[in-house]
Amino acid sequence: MKRMRATTGLGMIAILLCSAACSHNSVTDPSLTSTSISTTTPATPTVTEQFNGTLPVRGFRFYSFNIAVNGTVNVTLKSVTGTNVPSTIQLGVGIGTPSGQDCSTTVDATIAATFSTPVATGVFGPGLFCARVYDIGNLAAPATFAITIAHP
Repeated sequence: MKRMRATTGLGMIAILLCSAACSHNSVTDPSLTSTSISTTTPATPTVTEQFNGTLPVRGFRFYSFNIAVNGTVNVTLKSVTGTNVPSTIQLGVGIGTPSGQDCSTTVDATIAATFSTPVATGVFGPGLFCARVYDIGNLAAPATFAITIAHP
Protein backbone atom coordinates (compact mmCIF):
# COMPACT_ATOMS: atom_id res chain seq x y z
CA MET A 1 0.00 0.00 0.00
CA LYS A 2 1.18 3.44 -0.76
CA ARG A 3 0.83 6.22 1.71
CA MET A 4 -0.78 9.46 0.63
CA ARG A 5 1.16 12.49 1.63
CA ALA A 6 -0.58 14.97 3.95
CA THR A 7 0.06 17.80 1.51
CA THR A 8 -1.64 15.87 -1.31
CA GLY A 9 -4.71 15.30 0.89
CA LEU A 10 -4.83 18.97 1.80
CA GLY A 11 -4.53 19.91 -1.86
CA MET A 12 -7.52 17.74 -2.75
CA ILE A 13 -9.60 19.31 0.02
CA ALA A 14 -8.70 22.77 -1.27
CA ILE A 15 -9.79 21.80 -4.81
CA LEU A 16 -13.11 20.45 -3.53
CA LEU A 17 -13.78 23.63 -1.54
CA CYS A 18 -13.01 25.84 -4.53
CA SER A 19 -15.26 23.86 -6.84
CA ALA A 20 -18.12 24.03 -4.30
CA ALA A 21 -17.68 27.79 -4.07
CA CYS A 22 -18.01 28.07 -7.85
CA SER A 23 -21.43 26.43 -7.90
CA HIS A 24 -24.31 28.22 -9.67
CA ASN A 25 -26.52 28.04 -6.58
CA SER A 26 -25.55 31.46 -5.30
CA VAL A 27 -27.98 34.31 -4.69
CA THR A 28 -26.40 36.24 -7.55
CA ASP A 29 -27.49 33.60 -10.07
CA PRO A 30 -30.09 35.44 -12.21
CA SER A 31 -32.30 32.34 -12.36
CA LEU A 32 -32.74 32.48 -8.58
CA THR A 33 -33.55 36.16 -8.13
CA SER A 34 -36.61 38.16 -9.04
CA THR A 35 -36.37 41.67 -10.37
CA SER A 36 -40.06 42.28 -11.03
CA ILE A 37 -42.11 43.71 -8.18
CA SER A 38 -45.86 43.72 -8.49
CA THR A 39 -47.62 46.47 -6.60
CA THR A 40 -51.32 47.03 -6.92
CA THR A 41 -52.80 50.15 -5.41
CA PRO A 42 -56.08 49.29 -3.66
CA ALA A 43 -59.13 50.95 -5.17
CA THR A 44 -60.75 53.68 -3.09
CA PRO A 45 -64.36 53.32 -1.94
CA THR A 46 -66.89 54.32 -4.60
CA VAL A 47 -70.03 52.70 -3.14
CA THR A 48 -71.60 53.54 0.21
CA GLU A 49 -74.24 51.27 1.71
CA GLN A 50 -76.18 51.87 4.93
CA PHE A 51 -77.26 49.10 7.29
CA ASN A 52 -79.73 49.71 10.13
CA GLY A 53 -80.66 47.20 12.78
CA THR A 54 -81.48 46.44 16.38
CA LEU A 55 -78.68 44.92 18.40
CA PRO A 56 -79.87 42.53 21.13
CA VAL A 57 -78.16 42.30 24.51
CA ARG A 58 -75.09 40.00 24.09
CA GLY A 59 -75.95 39.66 20.41
CA PHE A 60 -74.75 40.68 16.96
CA ARG A 61 -75.99 41.68 13.54
CA PHE A 62 -74.16 41.56 10.22
CA TYR A 63 -74.65 42.82 6.69
CA SER A 64 -73.15 41.22 3.56
CA PHE A 65 -71.81 43.14 0.57
CA ASN A 66 -69.86 42.39 -2.62
CA ILE A 67 -66.58 43.92 -3.73
CA ALA A 68 -65.76 43.79 -7.44
CA VAL A 69 -62.07 44.77 -7.19
CA ASN A 70 -59.28 44.79 -4.60
CA GLY A 71 -59.83 47.89 -2.49
CA THR A 72 -60.30 49.69 0.80
CA VAL A 73 -63.37 49.04 2.94
CA ASN A 74 -64.41 51.52 5.64
CA VAL A 75 -67.15 50.89 8.21
CA THR A 76 -68.50 53.85 10.17
CA LEU A 77 -70.89 53.65 13.10
CA LYS A 78 -73.41 56.41 12.36
CA SER A 79 -75.78 56.14 15.34
CA VAL A 80 -76.63 54.13 18.44
CA THR A 81 -79.84 54.81 20.36
CA GLY A 82 -82.31 53.09 22.63
CA THR A 83 -84.00 53.12 25.99
CA ASN A 84 -81.33 52.65 28.67
CA VAL A 85 -78.57 52.89 26.05
CA PRO A 86 -76.13 55.63 27.09
CA SER A 87 -74.62 57.91 24.45
CA THR A 88 -71.16 56.70 25.53
CA ILE A 89 -71.91 53.02 24.83
CA GLN A 90 -69.11 50.98 23.28
CA LEU A 91 -69.80 48.37 20.60
CA GLY A 92 -67.72 46.00 18.53
CA VAL A 93 -67.52 46.52 14.77
CA GLY A 94 -65.74 44.18 12.37
CA ILE A 95 -65.18 43.33 8.71
CA GLY A 96 -64.87 39.78 7.45
CA THR A 97 -66.55 37.04 5.43
CA PRO A 98 -69.97 35.46 5.94
CA SER A 99 -69.80 32.13 7.75
CA GLY A 100 -73.18 30.43 8.01
CA GLN A 101 -75.40 32.56 10.24
CA ASP A 102 -72.54 34.81 11.34
CA CYS A 103 -69.69 36.96 10.01
CA SER A 104 -66.15 35.68 10.61
CA THR A 105 -64.23 38.93 11.11
CA THR A 106 -60.58 39.57 10.32
CA VAL A 107 -60.66 43.26 11.30
CA ASP A 108 -62.25 44.20 14.64
CA ALA A 109 -62.54 47.39 16.66
CA THR A 110 -64.19 48.24 19.96
CA ILE A 111 -65.44 51.77 19.66
CA ALA A 112 -67.50 54.43 21.32
CA ALA A 113 -70.13 56.05 19.17
CA THR A 114 -68.08 58.62 17.23
CA PHE A 115 -70.44 58.77 14.21
CA SER A 116 -68.08 60.53 11.80
CA THR A 117 -64.92 58.58 11.08
CA PRO A 118 -64.42 54.97 9.97
CA VAL A 119 -64.05 52.66 12.95
CA ALA A 120 -63.01 49.55 11.04
CA THR A 121 -60.99 49.64 7.84
CA GLY A 122 -59.01 47.23 5.71
CA VAL A 123 -58.09 46.20 2.17
CA PHE A 124 -60.19 43.35 0.79
CA GLY A 125 -61.58 41.84 -2.36
CA PRO A 126 -62.79 40.93 -4.72
CA GLY A 127 -65.53 38.77 -3.22
CA LEU A 128 -68.33 38.55 -0.68
CA PHE A 129 -67.68 40.25 2.66
CA CYS A 130 -69.63 41.39 5.70
CA ALA A 131 -69.71 44.06 8.37
CA ARG A 132 -70.56 42.87 11.90
CA VAL A 133 -71.85 44.95 14.82
CA TYR A 134 -71.87 43.26 18.23
CA ASP A 135 -72.38 43.81 21.94
CA ILE A 136 -69.07 43.59 23.80
CA GLY A 137 -70.96 42.83 27.01
CA ASN A 138 -72.16 46.20 28.20
CA LEU A 139 -75.65 46.58 26.69
CA ALA A 140 -78.42 46.57 29.30
CA ALA A 141 -81.15 46.87 26.66
CA PRO A 142 -81.43 46.43 22.88
CA ALA A 143 -79.83 49.24 20.86
CA THR A 144 -80.86 50.60 17.47
CA PHE A 145 -77.85 51.33 15.30
CA ALA A 146 -76.85 52.48 11.82
CA ILE A 147 -73.56 51.88 10.03
CA THR A 148 -72.24 52.86 6.62
CA ILE A 149 -70.02 50.58 4.59
CA ALA A 150 -67.87 52.28 1.94
CA HIS A 151 -66.19 49.97 -0.56
CA PRO A 152 -65.05 49.81 -4.20
